[in-house]
Amino acid sequence: MASTDLQIEINQPFDFQNLLEAHGWVDLLPNQYLKEAHAFSRIEELPSGKLIRLEISACGQKIVVRIAHAARLSTADLQEVERRSRHMLRLDEDFTEFYGLCRKHGKPWSQMASGKGRMLRSPDLFEDMVKVILTTNVQWGGTRRMAAELVQAYGRSYPAEPDLKAFPIPQAIAGDSLEALQNKTRLGYRAPFIHQLALDFCEQPARFTALWDAGRSTADIRKDLLSVKGIGSYAAASVLMLLGRYDEIPVDSVFTQMMQAKYFKDDDFNIPKALAIYEDWGNWKYLAYWFDLLNFYQ
Repeated sequence: MASTDLQIEINQPFDFQNLLEAHGWVDLLPNQYLKEAHAFSRIEELPSGKLIRLEISACGQKIVVRIAHAARLSTADLQEVERRSRHMLRLDEDFTEFYGLCRKHGKPWSQMASGKGRMLRSPDLFEDMVKVILTTNVQWGGTRRMAAELVQAYGRSYPAEPDLKAFPIPQAIAGDSLEALQNKTRLGYRAPFIHQLALDFCEQPARFTALWDAGRSTADIRKDLLSVKGIGSYAAASVLMLLGRYDEIPVDSVFTQMMQAKYFKDDDFNIPKALAIYEDWGNWKYLAYWFDLLNFYQ
């Protein structure tokens, strides 16, 4: 196997370690968290069909992407690796306004202004939407198991280590029957949703490309997401965050438990009042809530 390094300049402030640990995506295959090396790795299937292994870390003012590959990488391959890496790490998102609000709100929020707030995402929307569906009505161990089963059943193997596989492309799942998907994985009620999502990505790609349109309102994008089978209010807010929109809060049992414990210790809790606590964060409500959640449990 050959090895090629890419170096990508970081716009400061940027906390790479916090990005990896801010939520659980780093623990879902094909991601592998290399904690001692302060890095993560994953197998990627490129549009050219090549299977490569990425190891991504931070060194000083740069992100280092180490690519292990068998076949020679073209310029287009390298450009695609950089694009995917930038996307996963949100290198092109501007958090200046958010950090200003963090400083304005003081401790503990001001800790975020040191470069925290970015949350790891997948290289493409299909993987992210599948993984969000896998988080619904299940404990984290179940989510990890289901993601691993999907990768094992439908991902392509990395030549040097066949046990390591990429996340399946939509065509791999759509090309199989729903019954086969149910037999190969234990996704429960989520199997029809994921199978249909794969079909929709294959047959209606423009439907999902439109979700990235920065000119559309979040309410409009949310409406489109809610039209996808398997995406409810909680999942829609989670996908919006992965799209780089932070003005919706995912209301689930975790939200309710934390809000009742921290802000509503008597019996006057209700969801509108709880959501109002973050109203002055504007377009950054999700991150304000998420940091509040992590800080509370830590």
